[in-house]
Amino acid sequence: MSKTPEPYELLLAMLLVQNSLERRSETFFQPFGLTASKFNILNLLSIKNGQMDQSELVDQLLVGKSSISIVLNRMVRDNLIKREPHPKDRRQVVLVITKKGHEIWSKAAPDYEANVREVFGKVPPSHRNQFLQDLKKLHQAISEHDHKKSSGAGQSSLSATEKG
Repeated sequence: MSKTPEPYELLLAMLLVQNSLERRSETFFQPFGLTASKFNILNLLSIKNGQMDQSELVDQLLVGKSSISIVLNRMVRDNLIKREPHPKDRRQVVLVITKKGHEIWSKAAPDYEANVREVFGKVPPSHRNQFLQDLKKLHQAISEHDHKKSSGAGQSSLSATEKG
């Protein structure tokens, strides 16, 4: 009978998966001249008929808000997106995917979806609901941990050295 893994063993396994996903992502997007962040932005814009408010996009992104303006500036520079004035609010900006951005997204998206199906298809369908619930529990626990630390003396993030 196998022993129940310790929490730090789960963390190490999760970090290994994260590292593997990041390396695979970098390798995948590089031939398209993209990063995962740039692809996520192009993907969101494409899903939203090619444009959306910058504030809405930032809320939906899987990257830190502090780095997003740098990524957006680079995407404007590379002619992947453009900024336009918001029609109703001068303080807001609308991001619009360009023809070049749409062409690159159109080439990358099908292969990206196939890669996602290939990797996550390894999780048996009968296990996917439980897997998703477990990931949500982890996300909630991390969010609660970070909230407690940020409202206390200092911020903390989990690392492989925290065993508890």
